[in-house]
Amino acid sequence: MLLLLLTAVLGAPPDQPEFTVNGADSDTPTGKLTAISLTLGAQVSTADGLKTVKGVVSLRQAGRPLPPFPDGAHIVTAIGDRIPGAFAGGDTKQLRFRHVTSTGDWAITADMVAAVWLRPPPADTPPDPAKYAWLNGPAPRDALLYRNGDKARGAITGFTEHGVKFTADAGAPREVPLVDLTAIGFNPRLVRARKPKGPFAHLVLTDGTRLIVSEVAVKGNALVCTAVCGPAFEVKLAQVVALDVMQGVATYLSDLKPTKAETVGFLDPAWDWAADRSVRGQPLRLKLGDDENTFDKGLGTHPKTVLNYDLAGKYTRFESLVGLDTVTGKRGRADVRIRVDGKEVPLPELKALTAGNAVPVKVDVRGAKELRLVIGFGPAGDVQADVNWGAARLVAE
Repeated sequence: MLLLLLTAVLGAPPDQPEFTVNGADSDTPTGKLTAISLTLGAQVSTADGLKTVKGVVSLRQAGRPLPPFPDGAHIVTAIGDRIPGAFAGGDTKQLRFRHVTSTGDWAITADMVAAVWLRPPPADTPPDPAKYAWLNGPAPRDALLYRNGDKARGAITGFTEHGVKFTADAGAPREVPLVDLTAIGFNPRLVRARKPKGPFAHLVLTDGTRLIVSEVAVKGNALVCTAVCGPAFEVKLAQVVALDVMQGVATYLSDLKPTKAETVGFLDPAWDWAADRSVRGQPLRLKLGDDENTFDKGLGTHPKTVLNYDLAGKYTRFESLVGLDTVTGKRGRADVRIRVDGKEVPLPELKALTAGNAVPVKVDVRGAKELRLVIGFGPAGDVQADVNWGAARLVAE
């Protein structure tokens, strides 16, 4: 804790933004971030003095919505990183990429990269690389997506300053100019998803960047980070929208397997629930205030769905932001209930859930054995009733 205390004594620069910090206990102080450690906690300078938060779950910059995923040129890694910027080449071990806020190239571990978008993806592109039709085929291969829509499958052997060294299946080696391509995809069988064994953080920046980082620290007006995919970097605190600590005191429902899951259709076939995506395979979008927020973690559901989770008495609270999808739930209604050990939690705003602001939920589950989420039909059945659970998680002390 000494590092946190020493950093806090120095104070926060006057132009630093304020953050709301959520931790293991129920306090959520808002102030200027003076120190943070993924294992020790965080300190914020508030109007009432210095506050210490142990067991950091998340922090959010006050007044900043969670931005959508990058929609221009960017890299997508196997662990969910989305890094907007310019591709600068590389080799079979490292790719060079210039982040939009950086002046130098980042060295990114090549076998963690799922795809490189050299230009904006087509509008119908799914968020998950595993769903890219042009990349995934019966035999896993590297793939190129051309600007005219053509696709080529084969093996990438390297890069030049302006092109990709590529050998197409049943073809000869050649160099494909980058200007001819929309995207480069890497053999899914060879892409590695390596996450730290201990606590790590999911970082969201104002430009839509998503990064998994293994180390963070406050340095003046900046957050110093080490990305799991390779680069160490600094980013201004004003550019930090959110930081969520994984494998710490919080466990996300999307990382758990329900002990029981039931889905029933109204007139059409039932909709399966989804982890970290809406039921339609799109990002989890919710309205908060006047802004649309895009969540990376959570559940996508549709009436009627019942999900049971085994708590084993290990947690103190369940929390989430629950609402209808801002795109596919504009006119929907749903009847949402939460039950703990069979007893319904009184949440009247969820029983008649309509389009609009998401409902913040914080439920005491101390000593509880089971959590049940029930998404029922509304007055119009299941029409446009896509219910998203943003940042649905269980927190332990």
